[in-house]
Amino acid sequence: MPPTIRRATPDDLTSVLALLTLYYNEWQIQQRDDEPTVAAKLQHAPLGYFLAFIDNEPAGCVMLRDLPNIPSAAEPSAECKRLYVAPAFRGHRLANLLMDAAESTARTAGYHWLYLDSAAEFTTAIALYRRRGYLEIPRFNDNPQATIFMRLALTA
Repeated sequence: MPPTIRRATPDDLTSVLALLTLYYNEWQIQQRDDEPTVAAKLQHAPLGYFLAFIDNEPAGCVMLRDLPNIPSAAEPSAECKRLYVAPAFRGHRLANLLMDAAESTARTAGYHWLYLDSAAEFTTAIALYRRRGYLEIPRFNDNPQATIFMRLALTA
């Protein structure tokens, strides 16, 4: 069965939290979203979390949120966060599929820019972002663990 990607709903809270726990633990990421925060993000379509599934098992996630306070962007902007594919499901291009969903949703919702941050040790993710056309920019947030900041123009 091919992988599927869909926007997470409130019924997916347990799956999203389980993937985020794996993400925080594997990469020693400071947990910034507690359960109520994640639950709230599941209520705000079209943004929120997207899930990847293989054989009906949650395999990966990414979060898309509004980014209204970017001084360098006159047009509406959104941010991708928490891109993660569980180790058992790597090698299926799920990160690409998740980013496709996030970018397409942001574009359809009228956003002009998609921002993200990363840490230098996430070399695979950074290479993925560069292949997708993300360009490095100056710091745009206060994430203490991020060292690389990027954005993608969603409009031609």
